[in-house]
Amino acid sequence: MNKHYIWVKAKCSNYYTFIKKLQFISVKILDIKYIDDVVYLKIDNDDLEKLQKYLVSYKFKKERNLGLYHFWDIVKQRHIWVICLVIGLISYFFMTHLVVRINVVHEKREIRELILDELESRGVKILTLKKDYETLDRIKKEILDQYPDKLDWLEIEVEGMVYNVRVEERIITDTNKDEKICNLVAKKNGMVSNIKISLGEAVVDLNDYVREGDILVSGIIKHNEVEKRSVCASGEVYATVWYTIDVSIPFYYNEYEKTGKKKYNFVWDNKGNKKRILKKRFADFESSVYPLLKVFQYGFYLEREEETEKIEKKYSEEEALNMALEKASQSILKKLDEKDKIIDKKVLKKEVNDSTMDVEIFVIAEELISVEAEIIPDDDSVKGVE
Repeated sequence: MNKHYIWVKAKCSNYYTFIKKLQFISVKILDIKYIDDVVYLKIDNDDLEKLQKYLVSYKFKKERNLGLYHFWDIVKQRHIWVICLVIGLISYFFMTHLVVRINVVHEKREIRELILDELESRGVKILTLKKDYETLDRIKKEILDQYPDKLDWLEIEVEGMVYNVRVEERIITDTNKDEKICNLVAKKNGMVSNIKISLGEAVVDLNDYVREGDILVSGIIKHNEVEKRSVCASGEVYATVWYTIDVSIPFYYNEYEKTGKKKYNFVWDNKGNKKRILKKRFADFESSVYPLLKVFQYGFYLEREEETEKIEKKYSEEEALNMALEKASQSILKKLDEKDKIIDKKVLKKEVNDSTMDVEIFVIAEELISVEAEIIPDDDSVKGVE
């Protein structure tokens, strides 16, 4: 059980006489302070009556409660503020956890109604509390499993107090089509480095140099020069491809470092149009934004501005050369696909000026160069299909 301790005070002209009297009546003193002619005692609330009974002349008065009892005193004194706080917290809870609208995004009315009915049957409806991510994911899978022939994809996104449900209808396509016949051909020049065939017959070997349009894997399978069957060739053929790129790197560059000074601001978001409440206090700064409240397309944020200052720095020749190699790599990577990679790069020529370094770089990449090309019946030409 929580002990009820209090502070009491009384006027006292002779401190030592007062202490002796306290010892005589056996009151447990937890703490004592003597200021001018007033003494303050920390005691158990049950001992107050004993003090008032046996030491009447001192006129003991309760100064304040301690611990949980002191907290309840504050609540009683500020009950209106506490009630407003509780109402505000409850309102905020409902504003952040209540669903007020469900939008189903699809052009067909029957699909929209189907999704709304299925969501409602699983407890997802307006004026109810939002479900957690795991529950929404389970509901999504249940609906997709229930309509495998009608629905292809479903996603439930939470935006404030609104559920946005995106759905794709499953389209059944005609599978009774004649199989096409096709080759794999080269989409660019290079030296063959790897061949992976799933279907068809290879007509090139490793280290063969091929040009754009050359057949790599044939869909016409032969045995002893006699055509046995025709298929649509599939697989992957990789080749080594070479690039030469010129890069210029300035020796001098600017960096922004934090000064340690911070200011705070408020940001109002009106349907994507963000506006600071206070003026910017720094010329250059980094900004971090923390959401305070978001309702529909409106938001209120706290922004922390950290001042930065521009510092001019200079690369060494080695650093500039490394930057040039990295810049060349990034330039080539933009041209490559997901399965492609850079395997080597070399500096062909380097020229150092007062403020820049000009570098010519040779880059070697391994790329997937095979692309499907359909063989048109009764025609020797082919049609490329990437």
